[in-house]
Amino acid sequence: MDQQKTSKWALASIGFGIGAVVLLLLSGYGYQWGWWGLGTAFTWLLPASGVLGLIGFSLAIIFGFARWNSPDRSGTKVAMLGVVLSLAVIGTIGYWFNEAQQYPPIHDITTDIANPPTFQAIVPLRADAPNDTTYGDADKAQTQREAYPELQTFYLDTDYDQAYDRALAAAEQMSWEEIVNADKQAGRIEAYDKLPWFGFIDDVVIRVDTSSTDGRTAIDVRSVSRIGKGDIGVNAHRIRQYLEAVQNQ
Repeated sequence: MDQQKTSKWALASIGFGIGAVVLLLLSGYGYQWGWWGLGTAFTWLLPASGVLGLIGFSLAIIFGFARWNSPDRSGTKVAMLGVVLSLAVIGTIGYWFNEAQQYPPIHDITTDIANPPTFQAIVPLRADAPNDTTYGDADKAQTQREAYPELQTFYLDTDYDQAYDRALAAAEQMSWEEIVNADKQAGRIEAYDKLPWFGFIDDVVIRVDTSSTDGRTAIDVRSVSRIGKGDIGVNAHRIRQYLEAVQNQ
């Protein structure tokens, strides 16, 4: 009878751990599938998954103390799995919360702050997006300069045709959702990327230009989130990855 009661502690631990994982995943995928809004996901479901994870971990600890007094009680492996699942959820939430504190609350990043590349083909796709394509004011520009000083116009010592082909090849190499438009005459490439879990969509525009350079071609990139005040550094990271791909072409 005692063994059965102790096993229930272990089973409860893994039950709460599984529940925490499911709720954590559904908080994002449910929003992506249109089951609930972003406020529900962030305000209720994510915190609730963390609470379930804490309960699952606590129940495993209780089981551990119970087994310390009675080593013959079963359920160790089950409780250990409950701990792993619970800590995975707690760690995931803690990681993203910490990441959010490391980056400025901006969502529009470009290599040319003074004259950001503009969107055209993407604009109709953003019709319902909370964020528009206006780059922002001087304060936001200064915030980007301070946060990402390394993001600058990228120059290639090649003619326009070769530079554009390299820029397009690099864009096709990226794991972006879709290249919406590639206009060689206008020197513009537009694409969007869909993030996993919550399914947030970020738009990218690439400008290839020789008008202000002598014997070189300038490549500028802009990456903008459709929703959210901040981006946890995703847009800047995307631009870095793309420019590295151009350089390696």
